[in-house]
Amino acid sequence: MAVEVGGTFTDLIWIEDGQVRSRKVPSTPEDPSEGVISGLQAALGQDLSRMSELCHGSTVATNAIIERRGCRAALVTTRGFRDVLELQRQLRANVYAIACGKPEPLVPLRRSIEAPERLDAHGAVIEPLDETSLIAAVDDLVAREAPEALAVCLLHSYLDPQHELRIRALLAERHPDLPVILSSDVLPTFREYERASTTAMAAYLAPLVGRYIGRLERHMAEHAPQSDLFVMQSSGGVLPGGGALDRGVHMLNSGPAAGVIGAVRVAAIVGDADVITLDIGGTSSDIALIRSGTAGVTAETEVNGLPVGLPSTDIANIGAGGGSLGHIDRGGMLRVGPRSAGARPGPACYGHGGTDPAITDALVQLGWIRPDRFLGGKMALHPDRAAEALGKLGASASDAAQAMVDIAIAHIGQGIRLVSVQRGHDAKSFALYGYGGMGPMMSALAAEDLKIKRVVIPPHPGLFSALGLLVSDLKRIYRETNLMKVDADAPARVAASFERMRERAVEEFTRLGRHRDELVFDHALEMRYSGQGFELLTEIDLDRLPAQGHDYLERLFHDTHIARYGSASREPVEIVTLRLVAQIPADGHTLRELTRGPLGVAAPELEEAAVTFRGTRMQCRFAWRDSLPKGHVLRGPAIVEEPTATTLVPPGWQAAVHETGSLILEKEVRA
Repeated sequence: MAVEVGGTFTDLIWIEDGQVRSRKVPSTPEDPSEGVISGLQAALGQDLSRMSELCHGSTVATNAIIERRGCRAALVTTRGFRDVLELQRQLRANVYAIACGKPEPLVPLRRSIEAPERLDAHGAVIEPLDETSLIAAVDDLVAREAPEALAVCLLHSYLDPQHELRIRALLAERHPDLPVILSSDVLPTFREYERASTTAMAAYLAPLVGRYIGRLERHMAEHAPQSDLFVMQSSGGVLPGGGALDRGVHMLNSGPAAGVIGAVRVAAIVGDADVITLDIGGTSSDIALIRSGTAGVTAETEVNGLPVGLPSTDIANIGAGGGSLGHIDRGGMLRVGPRSAGARPGPACYGHGGTDPAITDALVQLGWIRPDRFLGGKMALHPDRAAEALGKLGASASDAAQAMVDIAIAHIGQGIRLVSVQRGHDAKSFALYGYGGMGPMMSALAAEDLKIKRVVIPPHPGLFSALGLLVSDLKRIYRETNLMKVDADAPARVAASFERMRERAVEEFTRLGRHRDELVFDHALEMRYSGQGFELLTEIDLDRLPAQGHDYLERLFHDTHIARYGSASREPVEIVTLRLVAQIPADGHTLRELTRGPLGVAAPELEEAAVTFRGTRMQCRFAWRDSLPKGHVLRGPAIVEEPTATTLVPPGWQAAVHETGSLILEKEVRA
């Protein structure tokens, strides 16, 4: 079973008796575990004993940062560095803005205290930890601010964590109920602000995610004692849910990451090596680029302007989704998003009290979504309320609806250009994979805008991030700063460091009940030219190091630099951080079950109805997706309906059913 918690809906998908089954229930933002538990009960009843494992991804951690719904976190830093979260970096989001504010830290200055201690840049102790002063400062902080979690980020602790470990041991005796999170556990790399920000974020999320995951684990222990809980990470792999206090910060963007992994797996079967993914949900569009069958991973990302120094699937996010609201700005122009209707009240057509027009209202008004077929007929929509809300925009309801769709497509096109054209890739040479509740509706229109010739709508698109959870590897990424010049000694030092990291990985996976022979390792170095301020990730083959030595490392980095920037330098090359990916590949049988085409199809279920397309009223064929046999071709204008999503085939396009059940949309070739 897999469950993915979105801003509007909670999606469940599972395989039972050889059949793929799914369920979509409203999310419960006030307590996300409530939505998951009610979804499990709706899917399987009170008896969950037949569930062998639960894979889980969500936007809960991300939303908690954006909406500032975390806990009262506090921070301990080295004496003299109390302002680290306030000072941040000199970088400006908009270099042309006269007034450019910095994001507000998650831990205010009044909850930051100093530890009398100091290590030098090589990890040697130059000032021992003053335990008496530290305990007094923490006692005062606890009495004054009552923090719910404490982050500890000391200078150069990534080289030697002894002082951080001692602080945790002291506080375990003095304040046993206070969670203490160490930067040497969360992010043992250099760059003080990024490390402090990530550790503070882990502490800020710890109680919230702990309660959330804890309630799920208790429910499963009672109703499905044989089932294991796995949680998706932002880096694109799953890990067991409980245990680590820093689990919340690893869950950032875990839902979108699962969808990208699902796209990688399906694209390999369909035969697409270069793919752009377009995941449109109720609130946002998440866009990623897959090159040669591999999704990009960044060493650092941002959430609400705050840096997170953990590896993450490279995903661009824009505020355009089915719930994005349309409004007239002060200049009289129509705007769409980023404000969203959310799960409650939702779009006006939901009938839950929403009065502002959302993209979903526009699609209902145009006839692209039929009110009686939404969610497979399980949720009736109110077209009159959609029309009433659209009328607030000062034009006819249909004109306003088409304008909202056009603006949303323009926003989506900008996001696709961001991950492709602006990074040196020609979008026209990629296939566009559309999924999420709204992705199949918008993908062909976005492809037209960018002159992309091929669109793929995979099976179960409205539940695709949940599907990605089922086919994700068990995976952990380790990073360790170890600054060294690429000289004759570097190969031996690199090999020794990776050997130590692999042993740590084996130890952790063994605790999870896995065996060393199951593990697959990938090795990479974050490298730079001497004098550069930032690094490039360079994958390496450890087997070539003994024979080719440091020449191999230098040549590899030169090639990487040329590929990214078009040039190389004669400056010395440095290794800054080592990265190890340890994973246990997922079983391919699950994917084969999930992507089987429809079975026992007698004849396509086709109906005709009128729709409005770009101002013209026309007849359109509506098809039920599960009734379309392999090889069937449906010419536009057409709309393919299914319980979790609706696919638009615009005029001039055609959709063919692939043997996997995927819909392949392509522009028709005119004779």
